[in-house]
Amino acid sequence: MPEGTSSGLDTDHALILDRIYEIALDPSFLEDFIQLWADADLAEQFAPGKDGAASAFDAYFNAHLERAEAFLRRGDTSPPDAQDHLKPYASFAAFTVNTSLVVEDVNAGAKAAFDVQAGDTLASLDIPQDVQASLLRLTRDVLHRPDCLERLLKAEAQTKQGTMLFRIVRVTQTADREPVALLVSTYIHWRESVGTILKQAFQLTQAEQGVVRRLTEGQDTKSIANARGTTVGTVREQLKSIISKMNVRSQADVVRLALTLGEFPQAQAAETRPSQAPETAFAAKGRWLQSEVWKPFKSVTLPDGRHMTYHDMGPQSGNPILFSHMGSAMVRWTPAMVHSAFEHNLRVICPIRAGYGHSDNLRTDADVLSTTSADAVFLLQHLGLSRLPYAIHGSDFPFAADLVARHPEVVSELIGIGARPCLPNGLDVQGAGQWQRFFVWAARHNPGLARFAAKAVMMMAKRIGPEAMLRKLCQDSPADLMLLETDEVRQILVANLELMAGPSTNAAQAFAMEYVAFHADWSHLMQRMRHIPVRVYIAEQDPTIDINAISALRTAYPWMHFEIVPNAGLALMYQQHDKLIPILAEAARGTRTMKLASKPDLKLAVDAG
Repeated sequence: MPEGTSSGLDTDHALILDRIYEIALDPSFLEDFIQLWADADLAEQFAPGKDGAASAFDAYFNAHLERAEAFLRRGDTSPPDAQDHLKPYASFAAFTVNTSLVVEDVNAGAKAAFDVQAGDTLASLDIPQDVQASLLRLTRDVLHRPDCLERLLKAEAQTKQGTMLFRIVRVTQTADREPVALLVSTYIHWRESVGTILKQAFQLTQAEQGVVRRLTEGQDTKSIANARGTTVGTVREQLKSIISKMNVRSQADVVRLALTLGEFPQAQAAETRPSQAPETAFAAKGRWLQSEVWKPFKSVTLPDGRHMTYHDMGPQSGNPILFSHMGSAMVRWTPAMVHSAFEHNLRVICPIRAGYGHSDNLRTDADVLSTTSADAVFLLQHLGLSRLPYAIHGSDFPFAADLVARHPEVVSELIGIGARPCLPNGLDVQGAGQWQRFFVWAARHNPGLARFAAKAVMMMAKRIGPEAMLRKLCQDSPADLMLLETDEVRQILVANLELMAGPSTNAAQAFAMEYVAFHADWSHLMQRMRHIPVRVYIAEQDPTIDINAISALRTAYPWMHFEIVPNAGLALMYQQHDKLIPILAEAARGTRTMKLASKPDLKLAVDAG
């Protein structure tokens, strides 16, 4: 125990303090800590008004919690990757510059396109002088003008790809760093993984891969023939072979699929069936479906300058719903779920909340509920949508309650998937697991302890890996554990969890802020939902929910529909998608989604250069 930790403490209290510092050095001790908390009944000892014990805990332990949290941050063995902002743009030429217009980080595409390295000045880019002057001016605007968050530059460059666009976005950094500008061009960077997949999945020859590469660079058959020293007729024959092997309809489809493969996980190629496998319509459908499942996230710049990513699944012309990803970042759907979304003409819009994935964090003093509502409304306006159903996932119910209260015109219906409404006077956690009881007590009575423990959970996930963390989360639910035995589903769930605790992500701050907000008493917001239909589907094996409390929920909120779903747990959406997706689609069809007259001003300036 650190020096000075034992003054006046009894054995239980001293042991608690020891455990706090053990967690700071090794987050896996969190399990022992929570077990000790339950065994010693410390929630009762530190209850508010209990002979001043709660205030004594606050006064004495909080200083140690702050110190232990500093150790926890220092012990992070996976510091954020300096190129995080570039990762979504690996198939394009992209780089970042600081306020001195010096290049900080650069991807392979930018190195090839502009002959630029980290440490070079923006003025040294290998681009025409007039384009360079415009790029310098607009980048300065983005970095130094408070009202200028994003700019767009059109450059008539004399390149094989023709007209090029530069998107310049201010990227929010941590409090102790100045902002940087992210510059993304439309210059297509051919990744070696694309050639590998074209060979393994479609059996394209080296020459055919070369044709596809030049097509993605904007070349026509004549240009390709000249570059390869062959005839236009030969190139056309190669194109026919490529279209046949890839089982697409046109040259444009070849380009679209090739560009999608630039974002496709390389591990998928290794799992492709042997080349002797016969070509089937099912295999072709599977390739299209995989590209939809793994397509890159989209992004938008919010009014306060933060960068938010979001996932847009299903047909773009489909009936839309808003979807929340809950604390474990369940953003992507499995191939079967995505296929079902297309079958039901369902468009699923999932904002990736602040702090998750590559969405910029909130300030620690921000109101997480109101800001998340504002972010969602801005995104819907950006997409031209104004009223639609909201499918709320897991513990995210407070986000829906806040959005309905602040913007009642936005949500037409609420569908809770494993969602947890708030009973009058706060959540009833009797009967829930001891982890749940501990976190609820801490969130209500000692937010500092809740934040520390939540960050320890994230650190533990990063250390043991996402799959091991998933199994730990699912250990009390046979249905969830069974789901992890399916390779296709496990791969999606692991990829989702990496949005909160992956090699280059850390949602600890966001997770902690949300947890504290969720376990306050927000039952007054429940009454604001009387004007819309509310359906809540609760999994029988969900360890975070006390099934016995359902009768109390039905009594408190008689206008809501509650249904218990058997043979399901935390991953209810993934286990019962055959039941739930048609329900979501029906709700989306029943809502007349109105297009706005115009999209919000994203402060884009187009300069002809």
